[in-house]
Amino acid sequence: MMSRTKAPSRNSRISIPEIKAAARGHWNDLLQDAGLPVDCLSERGRSCPKCGGDDRYNAAKEVNETGAVFCRQCFGDKSARIKPGDGIATVAWLMDTTMPDAIRWLAERLGLNRQHEDKTKLTKEVDIITTVCRDKRMPVESFTRFGVKDAKRGREKFRVARVNVYSEVGIVHSYFDLWPGSKGKFKCGKGNAGMFFPGQLPVAGQTWLLVEGVKDAAALVGLGFHAAGMPTNKLANKYARLFSGVDIIIVPDLDLSGVRGANYTASNLSGIATSVAVARLPGQVKEKQGDDVRDVLRLSNGEDLVREAVDAATKWEPCGDDDRVEAQPEVIVTMDEAAVAAQVVLHLGKLGWDSPWIKQRYRDGVRVFVRGGLLVHAIESDDLGSDGRLAIRALPSCLVRERITQSCRLLIEKEVEDDIEVKPVRPSGWLIEAVLRRGHYGGAIRPLSGIIESPTIRVDGSILQAPGYDLRTGLIYRPTVEFPVVPHLPTQIDAAKALSDLHEVLAEFPMLDGADRSAWVAMVLSMIGRSCIDGCVPLFAITANIRGAGKSLLVDSATLIAYGHRAGRHAFTRDDNEMRKVITAVALAATPSVLFDNLDVQLGGAALDAAITSLVWSGRVLGQSQMTGDLPMRTVWSATGNNLAFGSDIGRRGLPIRLQSSLEHPEDRSGFRHPDLLGWIESERPRLAVAALTILRAYFVAGCPIQSGGDWGSFENFSAVIRGAIIWAGGQNPLATRETALACDDTTGLLGKLIVGIEQADSSGEGLTTKEIERMTFGRDVDSPSHDALFEAVAEICGDRFNGRTFGRRVRGLSGRVWQGQFIESKPAGGGVKRWRVRNVESGFDGFSGTGLSSSDTKTKCEQGELSGLDRDDLEAKSVPQRVNPSNQPESQPANDWGEL
Repeated sequence: MMSRTKAPSRNSRISIPEIKAAARGHWNDLLQDAGLPVDCLSERGRSCPKCGGDDRYNAAKEVNETGAVFCRQCFGDKSARIKPGDGIATVAWLMDTTMPDAIRWLAERLGLNRQHEDKTKLTKEVDIITTVCRDKRMPVESFTRFGVKDAKRGREKFRVARVNVYSEVGIVHSYFDLWPGSKGKFKCGKGNAGMFFPGQLPVAGQTWLLVEGVKDAAALVGLGFHAAGMPTNKLANKYARLFSGVDIIIVPDLDLSGVRGANYTASNLSGIATSVAVARLPGQVKEKQGDDVRDVLRLSNGEDLVREAVDAATKWEPCGDDDRVEAQPEVIVTMDEAAVAAQVVLHLGKLGWDSPWIKQRYRDGVRVFVRGGLLVHAIESDDLGSDGRLAIRALPSCLVRERITQSCRLLIEKEVEDDIEVKPVRPSGWLIEAVLRRGHYGGAIRPLSGIIESPTIRVDGSILQAPGYDLRTGLIYRPTVEFPVVPHLPTQIDAAKALSDLHEVLAEFPMLDGADRSAWVAMVLSMIGRSCIDGCVPLFAITANIRGAGKSLLVDSATLIAYGHRAGRHAFTRDDNEMRKVITAVALAATPSVLFDNLDVQLGGAALDAAITSLVWSGRVLGQSQMTGDLPMRTVWSATGNNLAFGSDIGRRGLPIRLQSSLEHPEDRSGFRHPDLLGWIESERPRLAVAALTILRAYFVAGCPIQSGGDWGSFENFSAVIRGAIIWAGGQNPLATRETALACDDTTGLLGKLIVGIEQADSSGEGLTTKEIERMTFGRDVDSPSHDALFEAVAEICGDRFNGRTFGRRVRGLSGRVWQGQFIESKPAGGGVKRWRVRNVESGFDGFSGTGLSSSDTKTKCEQGELSGLDRDDLEAKSVPQRVNPSNQPESQPANDWGEL
């Protein structure tokens, strides 16, 4: 309603120019006194205060100088009595009076009556505090107790009632401005909100009412209550300590946000205040804009209704989720993008760990981790048969956006009407990219090493058997069954009993000897106790003499005990590029074990060799140009095959487990003690898993006594812990099976052929260039008997057609490696050409490129006739493949010397 002021009498004549001159610079105050809300003094489009039309009303940009306003509805009608243009017309329009009456009213306000000497002094000052109280329906006396004073705000310097604002430590740190027609605003800037108190802070033993805002608080103080106003409809946790030892009654507005806010406030005060109760005002709860205390007080018996509601307040009880609720932290988005992104990362790292606004049952699902510089999360797999197991997946940009909004509120500060408004915003593209691709998070986000479903043992020998995230290992332990407690101080006798329990699984496998049983136990202990091995773990190669001997079943038995599911199969490839993609995917997903099943090719390759003896791995993210960071490589590798063949470097990285069946068709065997072995293991898994951990725990309790005979380069810690624990518990040395891998190294035979072949063909002893070797094996000198052994070696490397680059690369990889006291070296021949020649170990290693092995490795052989370890006489006598007449074979590559490549 517009306020009306009676116009002065018509007994004096006032000059219009004199009125305008005196009013210049004072029109804002004059128009407010005439009934114009202060919000309507802006030049921006607003609803008309007279007709209520949307976006029809505007104030002139220089309204304080001219007083001019315009409404398309009110002034658009040609029959309108008043035309817009100056402040006099505006007053006449506001007050529904004539222009002469408006002039006289202004003259009185400006003190321009003829009888006054001072024609420029205002005769009546606007009492802004009284005006605000009248506008907001507050008692003036109780409102002034909140530290109110007359002040001016904004560029226009319009008058406001300024209220003190208290911080969480109970001191005045800011202010809140009220003026007619507004809801009020805090001081501009972040962190200036706070509490409203009537000149005193709560004291233990008192009863205080809590309401939203200073207006309802002032109304309750007017009724004789101790009342404080909250900055919003809910009390942040940081303000709760101001009410320690106080009896609290919360009086929420009658809308859904008010009711929710009351529960929010009560949960934060519970345990701090002496008691917490909630009063229910009379009326219906609306979805929004429900009645408040002052609305109830307007009723005829409003004061009695408010007092009755306070007296009938009921004790607050948690409803469903009794966790403390706290408002999300806020981040002001500024031009300093680095600082904004850093704040968001800090809050993202706390999401799910220290975010009470997220309900307890949802917190695990919103947590964000980092792995190899990439953001990841742990999610339940939707695949059939996965039984809801957790899997590690890269966090896509769409979910980064969601997690940011769940972790904090993004705000922007915007200047509106000479004031600063804070508004929420959604995460923008630059912020999502800055968070997603920064690569390093400075410890703000927790690393994720993997997910386990069984207890495990840490590197210090302590047992991890409490479900959840383990900060010391970076593992999430999520058991799928209930496990017995691992003994805290097991003895050697306990370890021996546990070893016997594990051997029960092997009762009907055709293990070659006791060392193979120990090698299988080593695989189980490596899988379930990977966290206690501070180093690399060898590849476990299950090899058998015949199909159907149980190779894959043996691996599945181990993974079922350690992980609760069968081994994950991956296709094996000799292509290093493809293998690198597989390894990168495995490392990124923290896959605990990988099985290459039923190999029919040689096991090995540069990529796989590197992965086995690496603690970190880095590769290109599939489908992207982005590289991963250093990913932890904790995977346990295994492979199966009949009579597995090992590459030169994989032989020393593998621990064979040998099966030797005496049956022609072992797959047809029946009469097993456990016909469904995996089903039996699944039912006995808790016992068997704890047995495996008991062996390791007992060994640590005993101080890890050193067990001799276990030196193994690149796998020192595995040998000391896993091998040591097995031998200490009464098992055989699992490293005894290594002789199989070393003996079945296919490159040993190739090296022998090359040494014999080069030595026979090199009659001068000066060595052979790659061009000369091509001529002797695929060129005009092919028929010489002294070249037979060399031809066989070259044919094995190059196939049916000589390739200088392939030959040079392979020979360079074997140069310096000793076979029966000899090795191949490369010797410069001038012009960038190199010669390959054979030398004895006794003559020294000077002058060759490559690295040799120790003399203890020079006597390694395989059975006679095998490619991996033929004696010199065998190689010379062995028949060579039929050669193609040089005149009939396809034209060979140019005879360049590729030996140096």
